[in-house]
Amino acid sequence: MVKLILFFAILSLYSCNENLKKSIDDFTITRQLELIENNEKTIIVVNKDSIIANAIKLKNHLSFHCKKGKRVFRKKKFRLYPILDSNDLKDAQLIIKYNKQLKNNLLIGLYSKIVLVNQKKYLFQEEVGKRLLESNFKREGIILKRSAENFYQVSSIKGESINSEYSKAILSYFNDSINPTYLDMSAFKKHQLISNRYFKNYKVNYFYLNPVTNKIEPILSGLFQSNEKNSSKYEIIGSQNSNEYLDFFRIDSSHILKLKNKTTTLNKRILIPNNFKVQLKKGESIDLINNAAIVSYSPFSINGSKEDPVNIFSSDNTGRGIHIIQNEKASNIDFLNFENQFSYFDSSNNHIWSLPSSFTVYGGKVDIYNSRFTKLKSEDAINLFRTKYVFNNSKIDGTFSDAFDADFSFGNIDNSTFMNCGNDGVDISGGEVKLSNCNFDDIKDKAINAGEESKLSSYNCRINNAELAFISKDLSIASSENNFFSNCEVVYCTFQKKGEFGPGSILAKNDSLKNCSLTHLIEYRSSLNLDEKKINVFEVNVKDYLYGKKYGKATIK
Repeated sequence: MVKLILFFAILSLYSCNENLKKSIDDFTITRQLELIENNEKTIIVVNKDSIIANAIKLKNHLSFHCKKGKRVFRKKKFRLYPILDSNDLKDAQLIIKYNKQLKNNLLIGLYSKIVLVNQKKYLFQEEVGKRLLESNFKREGIILKRSAENFYQVSSIKGESINSEYSKAILSYFNDSINPTYLDMSAFKKHQLISNRYFKNYKVNYFYLNPVTNKIEPILSGLFQSNEKNSSKYEIIGSQNSNEYLDFFRIDSSHILKLKNKTTTLNKRILIPNNFKVQLKKGESIDLINNAAIVSYSPFSINGSKEDPVNIFSSDNTGRGIHIIQNEKASNIDFLNFENQFSYFDSSNNHIWSLPSSFTVYGGKVDIYNSRFTKLKSEDAINLFRTKYVFNNSKIDGTFSDAFDADFSFGNIDNSTFMNCGNDGVDISGGEVKLSNCNFDDIKDKAINAGEESKLSSYNCRINNAELAFISKDLSIASSENNFFSNCEVVYCTFQKKGEFGPGSILAKNDSLKNCSLTHLIEYRSSLNLDEKKINVFEVNVKDYLYGKKYGKATIK
């Protein structure tokens, strides 16, 4: 009965937060849009809220940049395309449907909708930039574009320097070629299949360099028909990877990669291509030295035992970890001892490819059981990105910064331990997690942290000696039931950190507290329900107290 009550309370809070996110279909601008020229200051009025924005008139649209942290439909930068006749309306409706389908297929789609501005119809579309990537569950990365003035020049929209090979790869795309070394073939082919259903002539006009996969993905922005016809078939040029991994692995008849030697010393960075399964068996070990790392586009199967685990370590303290970029594949890990690693870093070929973690899984599914991750000197010990996961009966001990970081991922963590963490214990963004029967000890910042519209539930966990114990921010909803908090500076904290989101919510039931300095720190508009009682003690700008200013610790990178 108690759990049922808690469920309906969560549902109620979720509905409230959903109302906060609802878009208003019309707004006014205190300037006649037809008269706007370059970089004019305008005032946008949305639901009685006045927003100052700079407006720029471009060839076929107006571009707006909201100021002072304000947003329209949660977008700081956006475009307005005038809808002048029935053909424009049909095109706009097509653009909206098209972008929704891109998003549904895990490609980059732009938030698009028809709006009334000063009683005239426009296509509203978010601007290409950092927030577009985040809204599509992508990590912040470089966005590239072919020059409008010089079609043989490619540059970053923010002016970052890039490897010339990326420019050549993008220019080859305009000649209907794809280089699998630099362009994400799967993304381009899927994007082409969808786009051809909507447009006769088009060419992708922006390109995202994914910092996790180190490959370029397509973005199509705007309301247009291109004169450049898209080919129905690409020529594949170049090669994808070197075969240096075969110095250490052999391929069996089932297309499984197995270590040549039970004890392996790996002294260089290797890339394993897709279409394999990497298998490590009980008692096998890999010693990563000389800044070595494994980046694999194939999933892993690690099958150790309690008496004979798989060991991955670095005897010279320079190892750069294991990074599995598996798309929709599945990895399984059982009885792994993983220790003494840094995050991944490669500065070859005039381009820096870095990952924040020692152990990375991108995409698909991963099950981790009975494993130990210790002495990890990376920003995140484990980073799961767009992954379904299970993390059971495992331990993360001794991390330079965060222990377990899951972005846009969905999973369960049970009977696991997080201790001696330089920053956060479990940190999720844009996903869901169920925590149960876990222990947290000696956490320098946040023990359990939900952000960016996440859902988190924690049951029967013990949190000891944490600076901040239980946090919900940025439209996240977190529930805490039957947890025990001891020797914590702040137990419950809920607030808004990022402008494009909103307040956080916490529901706590049957928790126990011992020797904690401050029970709650709640920002105005955020909420805490403690044993079915709403707490009405608020602070303004809670984030001004956090991140090492009064509580917690600044993120270390």
